[in-house]
Amino acid sequence: MKTMRHIAALCCLVALMVGCKQKTDYPYEVEYLPVQLVGSEKWSILDVRSGELVIKDAYDITPSAVVGGMYYVMNDEGTFDYYNIADPKHPVNKVHYGSVTSFGNNGLAIASHRGGPLEVIDRKGETVATLPKEVAQCAMFCNGLAAYQNDQGQWGYINERGDTVIAARYAQAHEFRHGDRALVIDSHQDNDSAVMFTVIDKMGKELYVGSSAEYQLIQPYYVSGVLPVVKGDTIVCLDDHGKEVPNPNQNHSAVDSARYDDYIRTAADLFIVTKDKKMGLVDRDNKVLIKPQFDRLVDLTADRYIAINDTVCHLVDQVGKAVGNIKFSHVHGGIESTPAARGFIDTDLAVASMMMLFGPDYCCGAHPGTTLMDMNSLLDTDPTQYVGANFLNYQQGPFIIQYMFNNEVASVPAEGAAPTFNLDARVMGVLIALNLAHTGVDTEPTIVRKTQGVLGTRGFVLEGNGIFTSEAGPAISMGYDHGLFNLYYFMNRSYAQPLPQNPRK
Repeated sequence: MKTMRHIAALCCLVALMVGCKQKTDYPYEVEYLPVQLVGSEKWSILDVRSGELVIKDAYDITPSAVVGGMYYVMNDEGTFDYYNIADPKHPVNKVHYGSVTSFGNNGLAIASHRGGPLEVIDRKGETVATLPKEVAQCAMFCNGLAAYQNDQGQWGYINERGDTVIAARYAQAHEFRHGDRALVIDSHQDNDSAVMFTVIDKMGKELYVGSSAEYQLIQPYYVSGVLPVVKGDTIVCLDDHGKEVPNPNQNHSAVDSARYDDYIRTAADLFIVTKDKKMGLVDRDNKVLIKPQFDRLVDLTADRYIAINDTVCHLVDQVGKAVGNIKFSHVHGGIESTPAARGFIDTDLAVASMMMLFGPDYCCGAHPGTTLMDMNSLLDTDPTQYVGANFLNYQQGPFIIQYMFNNEVASVPAEGAAPTFNLDARVMGVLIALNLAHTGVDTEPTIVRKTQGVLGTRGFVLEGNGIFTSEAGPAISMGYDHGLFNLYYFMNRSYAQPLPQNPRK
């Protein structure tokens, strides 16, 4: 669990939707915040109104956002428990969940037990509805609807009773975060280069259709009543009908633009201003409420802000007065976008899908001798972010693919020089990973067994220690740990090593 905890704790300083927002943009009120106190490695929960701690240093792993007093935390087994803020020491559920979402503002969440289907549950952890077995995953409720994906990979929406309201026919479906509008990506594209996006209402009626040939999406959600997109090299905003309209968060006469370097409109229609790299707050009449004095000032909720200097955060009201005396270094309160997955998978289908990714002399498009130059389409243009790393990651369906190289992807050739890509770095191996932590504990060994049975028909021979080799040179080993299945494809059999197979509890 050490690695899992380490990963879970790597949250950003403030994981919140901030700036340019209206109250209706956020699907729930921020009443409580999971925080990490200065000098502590554990997580506490802070009452935003009083500034006092509800519970101190109680959790090793970051709690989810607290919605309507409900939140979840991963436990030592890698499963999840829901808590009510009224009793933060005792879970409301009697049996651990394998996969979960946050609660919506309707008091309902989506969760599954290992080996079981997805369920709609209430604040007591009781089942309100059981979703059909063909529902593979489902997002949190937003304004009464939740986006779901079926076995064919298409997305639609269910209501609070688990009934299908909008049939699964989209390649992607996003939450109804802004009232009765959501953005979906059509499964049927006009061509391979353009992505068609559609804004629909809660009955599935199309309000308008756009194309990436004209607009590039910045985010799939409305902000302050408009959808920001990129047109050419300019950010423009679209209204409900797809018409270009002025950005409601810019060009406010209330802000003295000659006095401040930048500004952000808040949910309360005030303005966080920046002057000489410090942030403060002014009202609609340009009256200074908080003089620019903080490294960051984050709009949290009505009359509450997170003030940050260096790495120390504390709560203040809209005139800069401290709310409580709690100092914290990390906070988590953002929207949970990860959908819950049902507690079982079709292992035959998973193995068949994985076998399509590799053969005796290739894996995920890489062959023995493949270099970074051959894979440059996976790279962003800036090499800085790759300095010191000898791998590249991307996701294909449910699989996480990691290419391992014999050299750093990018490095600094000389002191003071700009980073450059090492285009002659060779692919030494490819890791194919599949997260199965939400499924039954026998899923990983079942996939290993079934994959081993198929490898012999695909040009691989078992040589011992769980390592399969091919006449072309590559080798394969498989393993699993804490619910993560791994298949490692070695480009040269001489580098092949067995992977550990650690079962879950």
